[in-house]
Amino acid sequence: MQAVAQCQTHDHLVQFYEDESFLAEVVADYLLAGAEVGERLLVLLTRPHLEEVFQHLEAGGLDTQAAMASGQLVAHDAESVLAAIMRDGQPVEALFERHLLAPIEAVQPLPTRAFGELVNLLCAEGNAEAAVFLEVLWHAACHRLPLTLLCGYALQHFDRPADQAAFDAICDHHSHVLPAEPYSRLMSRHQLREVSRLQQQALVLRRETASREQAEQTLKAMRQLHGQMLMELADHALHDDLTGLMSRQHAQQRLAKLIAEPSERVGRVAVLHIDIDQLKAINESLGLEMGDYYLHQTAQRIKYCLGSREIVGRLGSDEMLAILSGFEQTDEVLSVVERLLDWTSQPVEMAGQRVVASCCIGISLFPEHGRTVAELMRHATLARRQAQQLGRRRYQLFVSKLLVDGNHRLPHRAALRDAMASAELALYYCPLICARSGQVVAVSAQPRWHSTRFGILEPSHWISAAEEAGEVTAIEQWVLGRACRYAKTWLEAGLGLRMVVQVSPAGLQSEELVDRVDEALARNGLPGEMLELEVSESGLMHAPGCAAAILGRLKGMGVTLTVGDFGGDPSMLGHLNRFPVDTIKLHESLTAGCLDNADYSAIIYSVIAMAHRLGLKVSAAGVATRAQADCLRDQGCDMLEGSLWSRMEHRDTAQGGEA
Repeated sequence: MQAVAQCQTHDHLVQFYEDESFLAEVVADYLLAGAEVGERLLVLLTRPHLEEVFQHLEAGGLDTQAAMASGQLVAHDAESVLAAIMRDGQPVEALFERHLLAPIEAVQPLPTRAFGELVNLLCAEGNAEAAVFLEVLWHAACHRLPLTLLCGYALQHFDRPADQAAFDAICDHHSHVLPAEPYSRLMSRHQLREVSRLQQQALVLRRETASREQAEQTLKAMRQLHGQMLMELADHALHDDLTGLMSRQHAQQRLAKLIAEPSERVGRVAVLHIDIDQLKAINESLGLEMGDYYLHQTAQRIKYCLGSREIVGRLGSDEMLAILSGFEQTDEVLSVVERLLDWTSQPVEMAGQRVVASCCIGISLFPEHGRTVAELMRHATLARRQAQQLGRRRYQLFVSKLLVDGNHRLPHRAALRDAMASAELALYYCPLICARSGQVVAVSAQPRWHSTRFGILEPSHWISAAEEAGEVTAIEQWVLGRACRYAKTWLEAGLGLRMVVQVSPAGLQSEELVDRVDEALARNGLPGEMLELEVSESGLMHAPGCAAAILGRLKGMGVTLTVGDFGGDPSMLGHLNRFPVDTIKLHESLTAGCLDNADYSAIIYSVIAMAHRLGLKVSAAGVATRAQADCLRDQGCDMLEGSLWSRMEHRDTAQGGEA
């Protein structure tokens, strides 16, 4: 039993056993080794095992009564603890933290050596899924706390072939898997010798088997063996090593088989294209190893949320694919997607930090949105892109309009390369209104494309094509230069209106943005406080460290900073103190639902209250009616903008490539 006694802090071990007396000996040796080095001992045992383990501890020289009185040894009834952390047949992470981890954190930095039977009890009840999820929670706890954990499982719980998946998953979530008693009863000095002897016997047996097969098998049998070996090798390629999910090819093959089945057997099918947020930012700030851990944890959450019946695969990088079947109503799919967004939005503990997690999901349905794998995948991807444009933690069901917009991007890309040189871009100045006084306090510079081929287009119709064509930087620089020049003329005329210019997520990640702003202000003689830059919520969280540094330099110039499209993830309020911003702008979708959607109204009220408490102003985009303006003003909104004041828009008279 030397292996279990010599474990280290952060080890997560599992001991399988047949004989309960053997388990008691292993646990006692494990605890006595911890007591010798001054570790705190925590046991979660059933009553029969508790008595037997305490007898072995006393025999090993540990005064259990004195140890419990001093707090060195803490014992809990495993069945009572399990009941306290379970709800609806599943462990609840918050209850797990409160009842099990909080006492361990309270005695830090003193290491804790623990043994538990909670997962074994779940397996005894036939609830292997809950047992695996509880092991996930324990494994994460061992990763971040000074904790060593040994779990005990009776081998009888894995006798059926159907239990193999649960057995493999349990082994995957432990850092060490200890052999059962027939091997462990050997004296330590004989263990390696016994392993070598068994390996030698296995080698002899393999050689004898190979010789007999070579002599007895015909050419046909050899071909069959060759085919079987190829199938086994292919099976290894069916799963992604990092996440444990199906590979892209395997998941798409499963989808093809599914939609080829008669509809009365499989029902309707939903394809979910899932994009994991912040992976690039985590790789850059915490390193690739933490990025891999974050991706693995998120993938496991997706897998366990959807259940073993559904198909879940990795498409590549930070993208996942999930396939749902057997439903009748679209609302059933949307309910699953909303639950999936909740599961994946829980913070992930990494390197002592709580990283906010989230994802965006695009959905296509068979047969409504396509009858082939390629069509369903393409339409789910288009829907996912639309969800990302709406902000973080969003989902979008495919609609035919997305297909039209996607088809337009290719000709848009080609035409945009000549748009500035042909003077087809026009700059419009849209007013920002003080919600209380009704006065214009600023103007927003918004480019529109007066295309001879496509007509007049708002940025939302061509900005993605501009990004793909590599024209965004040039367009933003042109807008910035023209807007600063116009603001200077107004300032000289005595108007003194602050000029608002939007910055794309790509622009926010470039140090050149600071130089471009400094040059535009200096060239036009415009004070920094007369310029306001609007950045998107998703742009901030893509690489928050880089964004914070760039915004800090801009703030040093006196520039006002606003976070636009706010509302995709209300938890973003908890991160605003990382960025030197002055204002947040509510997303148009919240404005549109402020009158008839109680949930949106509650979100608006909470965001405004928390923003004001942080010393930030709040503006609202997309105000279209007087009733919306009155509602937002009553909620405490500071500034408003939208089509309600479109008659006050002003077009720049000097356009085209002039900056």
